[in-house]
Amino acid sequence: LNPMQLIKPLAEKYPALQFSLLSMTSEQIIDGVSRNQLDLGICYLQHLDQRLFKVARLPQTRMGLLHDKRHFDFSGGTPGWEALATLPLGFLTKGMYYRESIEISFKAKGLTPKYVFESDSTFQIIQAVQAGICCAIMPLNNGLEALSDNLEILPIAETQVDSQLALIMRQQEPVSTLAEKCFAEAQGIFG
Repeated sequence: LNPMQLIKPLAEKYPALQFSLLSMTSEQIIDGVSRNQLDLGICYLQHLDQRLFKVARLPQTRMGLLHDKRHFDFSGGTPGWEALATLPLGFLTKGMYYRESIEISFKAKGLTPKYVFESDSTFQIIQAVQAGICCAIMPLNNGLEALSDNLEILPIAETQVDSQLALIMRQQEPVSTLAEKCFAEAQGIFG
């Protein structure tokens, strides 16, 4: 999911609104929203007690292979899982749910990926991809390939993150009016 799909319409509708994007694990986001430290959060629903939050489900996440065309050539199409396991890959750090989904996908096929780079920052993974250090398995439709003419993301067959991604908001008071308005707008955007 490209968060700008949500932020841009909100910024246009509420020009005085300020945004702060943080990279956190789903557990950290759930905790921050439940403690009212975050107004809204996007996280995986796997560990969420849905009785405590308002939930707006987001489109299902599929995976793609992000690579820099200057360093890797996949003109023959996206490699299968066996070939992916031989590529130098960059990953989010252990404990991040998306990484767990990728590892489960490899394990289900009896494969072990070739880890060469790890970071808790998507930005640093993109830097490693652009430097030719690795490729990365990333969510499709997140806008990464638009960052450079050299970046390309190819859909990988038989991939789907096994937990639903959602926008969450605290259910109990106090909840800011602004958070409620943004949550309602997000429901309209992601329908």
